[in-house]
Amino acid sequence: MKIRLIPVWFAFGLLSGFANPPADTQHRLDEWAGNQPGGASVAWVDQDGEVFFTTGHFNANSSPAITPDTFFEIGSITKVFTALLLAESERQHKVSLLDPVSRYLLPSADPAQESLQKITLLSLATHQSGLPRLPANLSGGRASSLDPYADYNRNDLLDAFRLHARKAEVGRSILYSNFGFAVLGEAVASAWGVSYDAALRYHLFTPLGMKQSRLGLLGTPSPEGLATGLSGGGPVPDWKFQAFAPAGALRSSAREMALFMKAALELEPSPLHEAFEATFAVRAPHPDTGGDIGLAWMLFKRGSDSFAWHNGATAGHRSVIVLDRTQKRGVLILSNLSKPPESLAFPLLGTPLPAPNTRIENAAEYVGLYPLSPAFSLRITEKDGSLLVQGTGQGQLSLRPTAVDRFAAIGVAAEIEFERDANGGVTGLTLHQNGAQTKGPRQALPPPPTETSLPATVLAEYPGEYPASYAYVFRITLEEGTLFIQAAGQPKLPLTASGKDEFFSKSIDLRISFTRNEGGKVNGFILRQGGAEVKANRTVN
Repeated sequence: MKIRLIPVWFAFGLLSGFANPPADTQHRLDEWAGNQPGGASVAWVDQDGEVFFTTGHFNANSSPAITPDTFFEIGSITKVFTALLLAESERQHKVSLLDPVSRYLLPSADPAQESLQKITLLSLATHQSGLPRLPANLSGGRASSLDPYADYNRNDLLDAFRLHARKAEVGRSILYSNFGFAVLGEAVASAWGVSYDAALRYHLFTPLGMKQSRLGLLGTPSPEGLATGLSGGGPVPDWKFQAFAPAGALRSSAREMALFMKAALELEPSPLHEAFEATFAVRAPHPDTGGDIGLAWMLFKRGSDSFAWHNGATAGHRSVIVLDRTQKRGVLILSNLSKPPESLAFPLLGTPLPAPNTRIENAAEYVGLYPLSPAFSLRITEKDGSLLVQGTGQGQLSLRPTAVDRFAAIGVAAEIEFERDANGGVTGLTLHQNGAQTKGPRQALPPPPTETSLPATVLAEYPGEYPASYAYVFRITLEEGTLFIQAAGQPKLPLTASGKDEFFSKSIDLRISFTRNEGGKVNGFILRQGGAEVKANRTVN
């Protein structure tokens, strides 16, 4: 018998006629993922086709390997689907972008209709509605739980809409709002007289051929192919949704999302072409991201190339999609690793992550502590020629210049205006927020702690898990002689010792005092940041 060797070309993705990502994509992906639990699935599409890359496992190495068909929670990338549904609904003359959202959410005879007319579908889709990031009635145990949106229903959403919409300053600024997109999705679905889930499946998933993608709705089981949600290397529950589904409930795979990308980039014919183009149209400048905003999409230019992108995050998953609309190529990364995928996605397309202009020549002139009340101060610091602001008990925000001595807080509808004396020295500031102006004099920042070194035997006493609540766990690790702290869903932060049981961060205003029991064993810590304290007890092994 004569034996013939037949080359199995179909087993390889690096042949002519296939997509052409950077040749070292797999190496870059593996390096980015490292050796931590979890993994990632990458889809690359261009005019030559599509190709997939994967790394890691659902959880530990003994769990199933990640594949192009592994499901992930894509978080806020759901918003570009909600925006596409809006655009398609306008194309079919079911709604208009300038329609007031109250028309579809409240009865026609409702006395609130007139006062709420200012919030339109367009203002919601471009984050210009003035609605807050989250509503006031998403609070308490619900907001701090590991499944924060599961029991938030349509009645809750309408109550919050009535409360916040009256005072909303529409069009004043772009303020990212999950709440706004929840309202938007409910309104568009109401225009069709169906649920958001039904509208999404009929008008988007069916024409796109996305047969497996689905929403993580309360009462529906998680699919077997859903990667384990991980935070800091440990498992966290899958998120479930009701009224907030349009803001972040979608679960999909790299293979299914490749269908979406090919339609968006016009690499394949699609009945949604006109709707996609409407979502990519520039609607307003977005200086906080260094570009513009479309319908949900963040837009920017590099040379002659036009890009659109969005990212997403849940408790245990991270995602990003970036489209080079000029070169007709795109990359998607779905991951359950506790690190931002943007640092990999943008370089694969040969472009840096867009960023606002925050650098100023005289940043050091503004550094100081500015008390606005006995209980609240603004801490202004400088890093690499940029200014950072941190309010008492709050997180740190970057500032971008808008005029001489005036800055906007990135991600918050607030501005800071500095004051000078006759000699040109900075003497105070005024915080402009919510229509109020609050002044504060300038004081010197307290000196930083003195750095010291501790024996390796002492450092070895601190690693472990420190839950501040059931929902929020800190992990302390020791790596090559350095202690690190990692909050749930956030990157690791190195700590520097200032004494036994006393540590601080060199990069942000954060100090930690470890506590001990009567036997001298570390049993918890007190974290101090921005004037607030968080206590966490160590998990007993």
